[in-house]
Amino acid sequence: MSDVPEPPPEQVSLDLVARLQDGDRDAFEELYRRYHDQLLLVVRMRLGPGLRRWLQSEDIFQSVARDALTALPRFEYRGPGSLDRYLKTMVLNKIRDRADTFGARKRSGGVPLTEAHLDSIAAEDEPRYLDDARFGRLERCLRALPDDLREVLVLRKVEGLSSREVAERTGRSDAAVRKACSRALAKLTLLMTDGDGAPD
Repeated sequence: MSDVPEPPPEQVSLDLVARLQDGDRDAFEELYRRYHDQLLLVVRMRLGPGLRRWLQSEDIFQSVARDALTALPRFEYRGPGSLDRYLKTMVLNKIRDRADTFGARKRSGGVPLTEAHLDSIAAEDEPRYLDDARFGRLERCLRALPDDLREVLVLRKVEGLSSREVAERTGRSDAAVRKACSRALAKLTLLMTDGDGAPD
C-alpha cells in the first residue's frame, strides 16, 4: 500500500462537481475541504524557498485553491484521475501567475516588502493540513528523500503524472522512471515507519 494518500474517491467528487456546476454553494465548500490537504501538499512540494515564504499565508493559499475550484464549471471529464490532475494543474498555474505578478510589481518598486516582513506573515498565518498527522509527516519524509528520487515521486504520486509524462519532464526513459519511483517508494516507506527517519 502506498504511503502517498490517494486522491478522494473520484465518483463522489464528480457528483460534487456536477452540483457545483448547477450552482450548489455547499458542493463548493465540500470540495474545498476534500481537496485541501492534497492541494496544499502539491503547493508546498513545488515551491522554491522565496516563493513558498510569500505563499505561506493561509489566506493566499485559500484564495489560490478557491480560484482553482471556481474554474470547475469548465472542467470536462477525461477519464480516471482527470479531476485530480485538473485541480492540481490549476493550483500550480495560479501560483505561477501570482508569482509572475508579484515579481513584476517587486521589480517596478510597487511591493516594498522586506524579507523580515514576509517571514513574519508566514510565521503568523501558515496554512496547516487538516490531517497534519498524515500529510505533515508525509511532507517531512518526502523532503528527506534524495533530490532525484523526491522529484520523480512528487511528479508521479503527488501531481499524478503518468510514468511516460514524468520521463518526458525529467529526460529519463520510462523504465528508468518506473525504477526510480519504486526505489523512492521503498525509501519513503522506511522513513514513514522509522520514528527517527523524518523528525518533527
